[in-house]
Amino acid sequence: MRNRPPLELRSGMKVRFGPDRRVGELVRASPNGEEWLVKDRFGRFWVSVIRLEPADEETAAH
Repeated sequence: MRNRPPLELRSGMKVRFGPDRRVGELVRASPNGEEWLVKDRFGRFWVSVIRLEPADEETAAH
């Protein structure tokens, strides 16, 4: 597990997630704040906060 500063997550933010590290957009947090609803071209998925990484602007455009 990597040590990294906590993310400041907000709706509309581009993030990387999943085993294939695809880029999606945050929609909303779960009531307990442990997961975020992420949408991408394949649909919407609940993803654990610890699995989210910010997507840099260059990669998010692809």
